[in-house]
Amino acid sequence: MRGMGDEIQFKAYEPRQGQLLPGFVGEALDPSDPVFFVDDVVEGLDLRLFERRYAVLGERAYPPRMLLKLWLFGAIAGVYSGREIARRLYWDLRFRHLAGELRPDFRTINRFRDRHRDDFAALLVETVRIAQGFGLAKLGRLAIDGTKIRANTSRSKAMSHKRMVEAEAQLKDEIAQILAQMDELNGAEDEEHGDDDGSGGLPAELQRREARREKIRAARERLEAEKAEQLEDRHQKSFADLDANMMKTGEGAMQYCYNAQAAVSEDGIIVATGLSTSPSDAPELVPMVEVARANTGKRIDVVLADAGYRSEENFRRLRKRRQRCVVAVGREGKAAKWPKGPWTQRMHRMMRLPWARELYRHRKTQGERPFAEIKQRMRFRRFALRGKHKARGEWDLVSAAFNILTIGRAIEA
Repeated sequence: MRGMGDEIQFKAYEPRQGQLLPGFVGEALDPSDPVFFVDDVVEGLDLRLFERRYAVLGERAYPPRMLLKLWLFGAIAGVYSGREIARRLYWDLRFRHLAGELRPDFRTINRFRDRHRDDFAALLVETVRIAQGFGLAKLGRLAIDGTKIRANTSRSKAMSHKRMVEAEAQLKDEIAQILAQMDELNGAEDEEHGDDDGSGGLPAELQRREARREKIRAARERLEAEKAEQLEDRHQKSFADLDANMMKTGEGAMQYCYNAQAAVSEDGIIVATGLSTSPSDAPELVPMVEVARANTGKRIDVVLADAGYRSEENFRRLRKRRQRCVVAVGREGKAAKWPKGPWTQRMHRMMRLPWARELYRHRKTQGERPFAEIKQRMRFRRFALRGKHKARGEWDLVSAAFNILTIGRAIEA
């Protein structure tokens, strides 16, 4: 309470008053910020594989070590746009700290991700080795799971097989009509002006139709090769990304997606990744086990997987490799019917045992937690690059960023 005539006093507020900022940008950041761990990890990496892709002659390139830091921390911060990273180099102190006050434009930042898409697989292995150095990436239990991540396309950029056939026929007729008109016009001009080649080339209208027909033909042939005898008129293919396929997402909607795979250690490190254009997980089980062994250099005690990976061939091949596995033979929470096939029947009997049920109980939290972290906290729900090869590199980059974040948390704990 104040007396009569007293003046209320507020804190000093002078927004245009000059300030002396810290000598180093990092001094203005929270010491526990993950940006410092990303900085330290990348500084310790051997990046000769990245550096070999640059030429000796010409203008000096931006250091690949710096650009790699930007993309890794961008993934942790949920930033997957080269334009957005370039903007943040002006106002986000964390990105400025990693860039050392360099400011590459968005084209340079995007070209780095595209140029090194094949190198991100080796980067992921490096993060696994770092985790092993800290006593992580334990393979007593290896959980393998998959998630559908949207491709950089949409249903509006797609066409059904029936519509493709109709469109090709229509374009063929239109092209024939244009050619007939050209022949008629050329004949009239030859009579009036004489016979010369003119060197005018194909008209733009004809070129557009030819290009569109070729694009439709390529998509139709890809769709026919993928579906084979199961092909129906309603099946469709996207022109923007021929590798992506329609899959059912976690929200229940049908979207163009890739099936992203991850093999996760019992302490939450992604030790192997995969990317499929098929919604089925079953063909990915054995390859994921092999990649996990190669990346870690260690034998896996037991593999955990849900019913999507169940197949007689998978059980037979894993048994031949003397690899223990616990794979559900029915949907969780529902009684499984007696299956066909001796190996599947054997797994069905084993899943009734208490020790097998206890092991399988860890699958959901171990295998699905990285996907929840990547999609929610890191906000990676859609690929930016198109084509399976490029999308695979992007998935390896995001998985490596997740591993760095997980290792940092484990060290602080």
